[in-house]
Amino acid sequence: MARQARLGLLVIVGLVALVAGIFIIGSQKNLFADTFTVQADFNDVAGLQRGADVFYNGISVGRVEAVQLPDGPGDPISVRLAIKEDARQLLREDSRAAIQTDGLVGNVIVSLSGGTQGLPPIEEGGSLQGVDPFALSEVTDRLFDSVSRFDSVTVALAGIMNDTRSGEGTLGKFLYDDALYNETVLTTQDFRLALGTFAQRADNLVVIAEDASRGVEQILGKVNNGDGTVARFLNEDEVYTTFLATAEQLQGAAAQFQTVSADVRAITDRFEQAAGWGALGAFRFSELMEAGKHNFLFKSYFEDRGYLEMAPFEIREQAISETLEDLEEREREVYRSEQEVEVLRQEIERLREELRQTNATSRPLLPGEAAARASGGGPDPGE
Repeated sequence: MARQARLGLLVIVGLVALVAGIFIIGSQKNLFADTFTVQADFNDVAGLQRGADVFYNGISVGRVEAVQLPDGPGDPISVRLAIKEDARQLLREDSRAAIQTDGLVGNVIVSLSGGTQGLPPIEEGGSLQGVDPFALSEVTDRLFDSVSRFDSVTVALAGIMNDTRSGEGTLGKFLYDDALYNETVLTTQDFRLALGTFAQRADNLVVIAEDASRGVEQILGKVNNGDGTVARFLNEDEVYTTFLATAEQLQGAAAQFQTVSADVRAITDRFEQAAGWGALGAFRFSELMEAGKHNFLFKSYFEDRGYLEMAPFEIREQAISETLEDLEEREREVYRSEQEVEVLRQEIERLREELRQTNATSRPLLPGEAAARASGGGPDPGE
């Protein structure tokens, strides 16, 4: 009896432990809490599994309910999240869902963040903005590419150093060529000499500038003392008044000169207008005389006097007409020549094609083809 009691007590303790474990695991995985479902789309989930934890600013608020395959290549991956009802007030329509790792090498989780205070809470079945996980593989690939490039640069630098040590290239010659070193030393010495000469010339310029400064000071002293024309102009009122009167006279003379120039310009314009009218009259008289030559009343008079001839514009028109006829004839000759050239080109192409076919059918056999034909296993080159 005592043994059965101990066995029953052990079974009861086991059942209590099992129920307690189920409740503990259920409370951690939010299996018994009131939840609502939202969805987030990702291009890559980085191994996210169903049942993974969902955190809001580090606090567990739900779990991953399902990870659905995309409908086709290039389509996003839909992740359905079960969130506690208590956390609904924290999520807004612009909240974000990011896939992260719990620690450096921990489990993959979903982290919720963001949300504008003025927007309404997210509804059942709403969508969150998905943020793709950090691609560590891409970083490592780029790191490997950088290392390989660095290796290639190192190899190139090693080659440059070897060339430099062997005295090749400009740097190698500069470091190991004695002649180039001597030339560099001579150039440096010449540069120092040039700098010394430049310094001497600069000192001479400074002396000249000092002399010029003293001369200017002397001139200013004379001006202040009233010596010279400039000093009198600046210090004496009579000279200044005379200068103003002369300037006014010059302005009056300039005004008179402008008036005379305007009169001369008007006279010149009138002469040009008269010349234009004279040219127009001569042209009209020439036209009248030309018309009189062709009038039946005066034609005999001009024929007797020997004045009946073609007018200049008629000569020009006749020359232009003859030139146009000549150009049209040459154009027809060029067109005929082009047709003849085209016919000759076609004939040459036909002869070239016949020659190519003749060479293809009558070319000599190569040694390999002759051996193949003798053994009966090779094709006929003429086929």
